[in-house]
Amino acid sequence: MDDKKKLHIQSVALDVFFKYGYKRVSMNEIAEAAGISRAGLYLHFKSKEEVFNATILHYGDTLIEEIMEGLSSKKTPEDQILYAFEVWSINNFDQSLNSPEVKEMTDSSYAFSKEALDASYNKLGVVLTSILESQTKFAGSPNSLSPEKLAHLLTSALRGFKIVAKNSSELRQMIEDLLRIFLAS
Repeated sequence: MDDKKKLHIQSVALDVFFKYGYKRVSMNEIAEAAGISRAGLYLHFKSKEEVFNATILHYGDTLIEEIMEGLSSKKTPEDQILYAFEVWSINNFDQSLNSPEVKEMTDSSYAFSKEALDASYNKLGVVLTSILESQTKFAGSPNSLSPEKLAHLLTSALRGFKIVAKNSSELRQMIEDLLRIFLAS
């Protein structure tokens, strides 16, 4: 029951954070949206920061599930990686640029939720590693980087691309160009 309740709180909190941003949300608002008392919320989470961290991890897990469900419909490693990035970042990128609340939430996540973000990106890295391992030229070539290192480079580049891209089209193009470089070498 506690796990179900925590997942419910995290799902509701995500919606509240996306709607109002991190700074404007209080524990009262999260509790109210979850249909529990503030004291009940404190039984599960000690602070708004803890709720936010758990929410980031939950959101990342939700995206990983969506990626895993859709990968089988993509035939090539390039298509699979691009699909993973579409789900992970590209589909919601314009919203994050155009919504002050989402932008503020994203900025807040770097300030004190770095561990949760890193953990989520590491999970994405595991998915990318498995895709790259299926590509024989990445799995055992002595002159190339390991699939794990390539996945780390891809996720790190994505994080940087998200800072400089002006819109989702530019972000997609940057990712596609990077994939062409990776897959051509």
